[in-house]
Amino acid sequence: MKKLIVLISMICLTLSEMEDGISVLVPAGRSDCYFRELKVGDRMDLEIQVLSGGHIDIHILVLSPTGRIILDEQSVTETSTEIKIDENGAYKVCLDNTFSLRSDKVVYFDLGIDEHNGTTVDHAELFQQMQLEKDEIDNTKDIAKSLDKIEMIFETIQEMQTRFRARYTRHHYLQNANMTLVQWFSGASCFLMIMVGGLQVFLIRNLFKEQNAQRGMKAGL
Repeated sequence: MKKLIVLISMICLTLSEMEDGISVLVPAGRSDCYFRELKVGDRMDLEIQVLSGGHIDIHILVLSPTGRIILDEQSVTETSTEIKIDENGAYKVCLDNTFSLRSDKVVYFDLGIDEHNGTTVDHAELFQQMQLEKDEIDNTKDIAKSLDKIEMIFETIQEMQTRFRARYTRHHYLQNANMTLVQWFSGASCFLMIMVGGLQVFLIRNLFKEQNAQRGMKAGL
């Protein structure tokens, strides 16, 4: 039983951790770049959504440590891609807004890294080292298969949560922007109504004053 617990613990080490994204402002006519040190065997999950600004688009560029272009997408509103790392070194991810002369862009940026740290379990070798009996090996193989399926399910859940989190961030930002716009227009409308009402009162009062003055002149004659 203890051997099975050890096996399960070692296999569970392969489950990746989730990372939270951030929202960044990319000014007009500027390209913001981010660097991440990675090694062969790692995996980079890139999730990008443009929240606001101009035509809601951005140019995305990913370069390897040797300058090789890994990803080059233009006029992107939303993208999600997985990049397998085949070179050691600093990878460069750029959000390019140089094509826009006036519009700043707010971009949701999530860079999930699944690091290859050597914790992946070789089941056959592990079974041999643990000197398990045949029945125990069959049981542990079934457990290993189940845990592999669970790992795949967790990875799928992670991808879905990342996308939902990005959409929530985008909708929340748009909601706040629309609320600010509605409040501004509401305030302007109220101010305009008050001005029009005051102008109408002023004109009506002047009209009655003119009529009273004309009546007084007629009475004097």
